[in-house]
Amino acid sequence: MKLIMALVLAAGLAAACSWPEQETVYPLPSAPITIVLSTQAGANSTACPPADLAPVKVDWDATHRGLSMGGEKLTWPSGFSARLLPSGRLEILAPNGTVIARDGDTIKLGGADYMHVCRVQSVQY
Repeated sequence: MKLIMALVLAAGLAAACSWPEQETVYPLPSAPITIVLSTQAGANSTACPPADLAPVKVDWDATHRGLSMGGEKLTWPSGFSARLLPSGRLEILAPNGTVIARDGDTIKLGGADYMHVCRVQSVQY
């Protein structure tokens, strides 16, 4: 009888150890969440160069909560922000609150380089 109980206990432990682990699933937020963007310190006092930069695609990685701009390290004009909607979709907002891009959009930028962007979607900031 003791041998049977020991075998049952050992089988139960083996089954528990081999049970597949489930990843924790987090619910989507009920309100938008602010996502921090790298922005320039203040208003740009120099003239915005007329040159356009290569377009970049807004890629939001919901699993790792990371934003990629087509592989470019980008510094947005002062006042830009981003938010993650309850649907899981990311939006980038101009200083006046206008949505200028969503996850998956390709956007047009202008400036000296990607660290000194002064024009977004043909609007100078």
